[in-house]
Amino acid sequence: MVLQYLKNITIILLIFIATGCKKTSETKAAQKAPITVSVVNVQQNDIKEYLTFNGVTQYQKKENIRSNVTGYISYMPYKIGDHIGLGNTFASLRTKEQDALKEAVKIDSSLAKFIGPIQISSNATGIITVLTATKNDYVAEGDVLATVVQPKTLVVQVNVPYEYEGAVKIGSVCEIKLQNGQTLTAKITGTLPTIDPTAQSQVFLIALPDIALPENLNVQVRTIYKEDAEALTIPKKALQTNELLTDYWVMKIINDSLAIKVSVTPALKNDSLVQISSRDLKLEDKIILEGAYQMQDSTIVSIHN
Repeated sequence: MVLQYLKNITIILLIFIATGCKKTSETKAAQKAPITVSVVNVQQNDIKEYLTFNGVTQYQKKENIRSNVTGYISYMPYKIGDHIGLGNTFASLRTKEQDALKEAVKIDSSLAKFIGPIQISSNATGIITVLTATKNDYVAEGDVLATVVQPKTLVVQVNVPYEYEGAVKIGSVCEIKLQNGQTLTAKITGTLPTIDPTAQSQVFLIALPDIALPENLNVQVRTIYKEDAEALTIPKKALQTNELLTDYWVMKIINDSLAIKVSVTPALKNDSLVQISSRDLKLEDKIILEGAYQMQDSTIVSIHN
């Protein structure tokens, strides 16, 4: 009888112990582990928003060297890419009449002055980019023999949609990004008084008189659109939004371990930062930089240093 009683007591104690362990396990399972995140402080920065347009290099001044008589080219030392100065002899010509006079000179030496080569001089200083004739070619009076570009007249032509007419103007500082990664700083120096009827864009000019670039080079031109020198900013990847891009928020850290959802309104943006405004955020508040994707409001977190 006593043994049976002790046996029953033992079974009851084992049931209580098992039940207590189960509840403890369930309680631990119910407690979620903190989510590890990295944080950043809300900062104040000078933020600029840029407009970027496509541009192309062009020489504004090109001069054609033309033949002044009809005849054969007897001398031409230049080739494409050569530099030529104003007044330099570009070529020499001989005419059919001069060839005929060679026999007459034997009879009348006074005619010798008429059989000398006829010189064609350059009417500009620059680089020969087009050459349409070579030695011994027959050319007519007025034919174009070469084209000379003047490097000091190099400009970048930028097509700007007319909607930005107030943001881009003569004197605006801009950055010109070349395909090799080089960036030039210059100012818009002129504009053409016409609008492209199809694209509704206007051509602005950026003079680059001291830069050696090839013609027809495609470049990117960037100019400041808007600026705030005292903007409240956060990194772009700290900003979250819904699928429709209608609501924006960040996850703010309070008490060093609790992440709460704070609605914000984005404004200016650059490559890495975005300006935000919110009544619930102030300078030096901590927000989650990484780890907040699809995080619920009031989530327990652990900050990764």
